[in-house]
Amino acid sequence: MSHPTHLVVGPDGHGVTEYAFSLAAATKADVLRETEFSNAELPDGFIHTTFTDHLFGDSPAAAVDNLLTRIGQRRVSVSFHDIPQPEEGDERFARRAPAYLRLAQACNETGGVAVTNSDHEARFFRSQGVEVSMVHLPIPRVESTYAPEPGTVGVLGFLYPGKGHEDVIDALAGTDYRLRFLGSVSSGHEEWADGLLRRATDSGLDAEITGWLTDDELAAEMGRIAVPVCAHKHFSASGSLMTWLGAGRHVLATDSDYTREIDNWLPGRITLVDPSAPGSWATAIDAFTESGPADPPSWTWDDVAAKWNELWERQA
Repeated sequence: MSHPTHLVVGPDGHGVTEYAFSLAAATKADVLRETEFSNAELPDGFIHTTFTDHLFGDSPAAAVDNLLTRIGQRRVSVSFHDIPQPEEGDERFARRAPAYLRLAQACNETGGVAVTNSDHEARFFRSQGVEVSMVHLPIPRVESTYAPEPGTVGVLGFLYPGKGHEDVIDALAGTDYRLRFLGSVSSGHEEWADGLLRRATDSGLDAEITGWLTDDELAAEMGRIAVPVCAHKHFSASGSLMTWLGAGRHVLATDSDYTREIDNWLPGRITLVDPSAPGSWATAIDAFTESGPADPPSWTWDDVAAKWNELWERQA
């Protein structure tokens, strides 16, 4: 069976776009590249794309309309990202959920495949009678020299609201911990990020946003962190968590359906923190110990590509 042609939509550096490029490379697929979605004619045959709604249209419904109109009668395969969940708020969930369900159903009807990055996300579709498959995000091998600086607490990845930065600041207010946010601010959230640093200063904390880092720079900065934290409020699937694990680090992570799934898959790699318990983050950070990195779990792009190829061949 021939591979699908991969339609990769979105700006360079966007997490979903980077996943799309990496999947295409791992499966040796032909790529059609668009920084913004267009109406250009697609080649005949099987099409794959990596989807989050805001890259494809002005609204979730329009995004799906745009894609399905362009696909026409072709067989279509979709890797779904940023999947709707009730925790994002009733209004936003109500706008997004029907669109994602409709696109996943279209994949099934064309003989393609709809895929999520976690069982947690897959349950959203399956609860509505729409069949999806699941392939975990890859765990990148990160060669990070372990040289933690005492008192450093690190949060990794693009900065935007909902990843729990405020919770960590509030938990550590008045302490001697140093906060380091490893990554760049997502476009449109610059004022929020400025406010984040002011919040830290007002709480008596030393906090830093590194900005964009090369892979080598990121690996070095990760090694300087004493306490790795993933404090997301609403996990779906997390490249940030996979990156910490790829460096062999133990991670404090918000207790959620998703992190419990990862804990079951990779036992002993993370400590779950219940954000509803008073003082839970401060207690977990104070109690954190790590003698050094472990051997990273082995789940590479080759493994991910093999699973995708299996799904495409099964549906042929």
